[in-house]
Amino acid sequence: MKKFKMLYLLPALCLGSCSNFQPYGVYEFRLGKTDGAHFGVSAELKNEVNEKHEGAKNMRLALDIGSEYSIEAIAEQYAEEYPMFENLINDILKLIPQDHAVDGYYIMTDIKNPSYGTRVRIGSDYIYDTIKELYPDIEDIEDLSSLTGPELVEMVVAAYVNEKQFTLQIPVSKDDLIQQLAWYGHYLDFSSHQLLTELDPTKLPGPEGENRIGVHPSVTKDEKGNVIDTDVDKMNKAFKFEFSKTYLYQEKDGINLPVGSFVVEKDENDKRVLYFDPFDDDMSLTEIKGKLAVKGLLEDTYKDITFAAAKVSKEVSVTPNGKTGKEEGFFDEVGTEFTFDSFVKEPFEFRDFHDVKVGLAKI
Repeated sequence: MKKFKMLYLLPALCLGSCSNFQPYGVYEFRLGKTDGAHFGVSAELKNEVNEKHEGAKNMRLALDIGSEYSIEAIAEQYAEEYPMFENLINDILKLIPQDHAVDGYYIMTDIKNPSYGTRVRIGSDYIYDTIKELYPDIEDIEDLSSLTGPELVEMVVAAYVNEKQFTLQIPVSKDDLIQQLAWYGHYLDFSSHQLLTELDPTKLPGPEGENRIGVHPSVTKDEKGNVIDTDVDKMNKAFKFEFSKTYLYQEKDGINLPVGSFVVEKDENDKRVLYFDPFDDDMSLTEIKGKLAVKGLLEDTYKDITFAAAKVSKEVSVTPNGKTGKEEGFFDEVGTEFTFDSFVKEPFEFRDFHDVKVGLAKI
């Protein structure tokens, strides 16, 4: 019986010892030998309080890619290929320390990952401090200080630490980074009317706030394993107007500017229905006049449209033209005909993103 009691206490003892985990030490990832062509990354988590950031301790990140693949050699190669950027490349070289090591800081959180340990928020003042030193005349330089803080870094890199390794979770491509940013609530679109759109956090499915970082969209299945619900579908439904690339334009100072977005969905009769959401909530929806960008052989042309939209459902009040297939469309309030295929652009489609876990082993 006494033996049973000791076994019963083991989980509590384990929890007690785990709570005293200290992350201090050097963690390293290396490919190749120490001479010649090789690649290495190391992180030192120090037991030193960082005076600039509350709750933070000092960290040092170092990159070792060998003489054959030096950062300087790569930058010089680009300067030869693109001489117009030589000055910019030389300025970038000035930002790189000779030992390729950067001082930073880390903040332990209380968020746990069952595979990789405690999530760590990492940041560095190095880039900001160096830019400030190189370009002291830049106005509003203080606004750049947030660009290297954990709030931005964790949008790209999620970091975890346990007794054996320091793990960096990084998107595998630019497209995956864009998907990850959208999942975090920051929709980035280089081809859109607005480079960055902040998504309403109350509409984001999945974990909230800090608990969202490093987490992927979930999939819900029934007892038979059939998918019945996904966070991906919820994202695309909740932000269909933000993800739309089909806009209503209005002319201002000779320039056609987007003032709202359209979404097309099929009804129960498999007919396409048009919906509109203005960027300005104060826009009157009883009579809207603007332009649609209609596809042409070489470029889009702008065609006038007049319509009304329901305030709650956002459905556009137009008259179907009675046609099907590529000719399916509608007449607006003044009788101008439009086909859906002539102006509807493919929207951004949110999907789960891919990442790679780079594990730096404790040495």
